[in-house]
Amino acid sequence: MKILLIHRWFWPDAPPYASMLRSIATQLAADGHDVTVLTAPPSYTKATAAMKMPRVQQLDGVTVKRCRLLPESKGNWPLRALNMLLFMFAITRQILFRKAENKYEVVMASTMPPVLVAATARVCARKRGGSFIYHMMDIYPEIALTSDMAKDSWFTRWLASVDRRNCELASRVVVLSTDMRDALAARGLVTNNVEVLNNFQLESFTGEGSMPEGLEKPKGCFRLLFAGNIGRFQGLETVIDAVALLDDIPDLRFELLGDGAGRGALEELAGERLNQRIFFHGYQPIENAVHVLATADLCLIALNPNIFRYAYPSKTMTYLGVGAPLLLVIESESELAQMVEEEEVGYHAPQGDPQELAKVIRLAVSERQDLDQKRQRARFLAEREFTAKTVLPRWSRLFESLSPAS
Repeated sequence: MKILLIHRWFWPDAPPYASMLRSIATQLAADGHDVTVLTAPPSYTKATAAMKMPRVQQLDGVTVKRCRLLPESKGNWPLRALNMLLFMFAITRQILFRKAENKYEVVMASTMPPVLVAATARVCARKRGGSFIYHMMDIYPEIALTSDMAKDSWFTRWLASVDRRNCELASRVVVLSTDMRDALAARGLVTNNVEVLNNFQLESFTGEGSMPEGLEKPKGCFRLLFAGNIGRFQGLETVIDAVALLDDIPDLRFELLGDGAGRGALEELAGERLNQRIFFHGYQPIENAVHVLATADLCLIALNPNIFRYAYPSKTMTYLGVGAPLLLVIESESELAQMVEEEEVGYHAPQGDPQELAKVIRLAVSERQDLDQKRQRARFLAEREFTAKTVLPRWSRLFESLSPAS
């Protein structure tokens, strides 16, 4: 089949999906499909924005096409909106304007930029007689409303109606959890075209990496690590406040790998504990970050209330893959919390309750001699459920089910 995969960011850019999409594309090409990725030049971080990548590239048997966008910053919303329109035009041009070379049988788009990019891909694919796969890494606009990134308005209600059509008319809707599938059902949608297909451990395409200088684990400390975007969804304020209640545990360190819009406020909240017990290390490439994560006593996943219904943290697979026990700050009814409890790979505390979280951290410190068993179970769970080797064949079967010959 002739397949088009669409996402604003693609390897070597920084977001996890950028690398994961390369793995999916490579698998589909190995299956014998003619695969094209439509993306934009790297831009997610200052480091990746400095990379110069060709407009058209052959990579692992995949054709990668990068459309031109304007330089932007995360705080410049008008320019970001303009770039989204330019990307939507690039999608339209790729599918509709070049009919002789680009009659795609399957088009897949994800949820970033949200809703409208998927709508563009869906409309164009249907006009050309192709199938559309909607890969919902997040559910918009619900996640934006829940996290106070947006307010209920005519615009968000319009986006909700557009996204409803995206789901109704997609040949397949791929979500990451049963919680997300239930959220679509709560829209009143029939979910017989919805498939739960979770993410997998990110593959390194640049070698094994190494421990970054200065990030070695200090001897004797209890290391609580968070890796990923420091934004509006995580509710990391609860963790900062909990650490402030644990000054009687002198070897406890809370360390964060990553950057984002929320970093400055968290550094201010850390106060006198900043660079004493709470450390911000900035973004690290995945091939280096895994060496740091492997030294953690606990790896942290925190989500604001109700976010679990509309997203699933992809860092989970990376944490488990290095054998890191998990500390969840999330609702107990979430699929993620239930998995951690059933598989006995970590601890759980509710969001917004620093006192309860401090109790859980204190318990984990007191049980540190038992963490090796949790590490072993984490590695086994990752190998069983979340490796590329395990998950990518499911992607192969999903696309094959849409083949005209099926």
